[in-house]
Amino acid sequence: MKNKLSYRNEDDKCYGATGMAVGLLVFNGEDMLSAVVLDAEPGEIMDMHDTFYFTGNPGLSAKSVWHTVKSNFSLTVAMLISNVMCRRMVLDGESVAPEVRNLLRETVMEEGRESCGLDDDELTALFDKEYTYLFRVFNHRAVQSVAHDFAGALKRRRRMSRLEVLEELRALASL
Repeated sequence: MKNKLSYRNEDDKCYGATGMAVGLLVFNGEDMLSAVVLDAEPGEIMDMHDTFYFTGNPGLSAKSVWHTVKSNFSLTVAMLISNVMCRRMVLDGESVAPEVRNLLRETVMEEGRESCGLDDDELTALFDKEYTYLFRVFNHRAVQSVAHDFAGALKRRRRMSRLEVLEELRALASL
């Protein structure tokens, strides 16, 4: 079942990275991005700032720490869903297969329980909300056009800084 999320080829990987970049922007997480590196290992394509990998600080309140952890988890969920949606909906022109959606949900549920201590109701609500919103995003023709352009630029450049990503995706701000 995990093979359903694996990259099939370089184009698939490129559109996955594109989806993650779009997802970050849509969920206002672009400040966490340092660069997108197409030639990196699959789990390292998105080069995130150190603040994304929050390790704790005894000077912060528990409430502040919890908010940071949950916010970063939410961005991770958005990137995961966006990766798959961009590959299937934009690159392949198909909908996400039900078994792939279920695999995404299971992955989010497992990770959310383990890393955030969220219960199943909270995780289901988070997943469903982000999935529904991102479905509308990637179903939009103008977003698909921007995604195709971004994927082409990323494939040519191989690496894009945060500022280059923002420049390539600036058209999303007007949609």
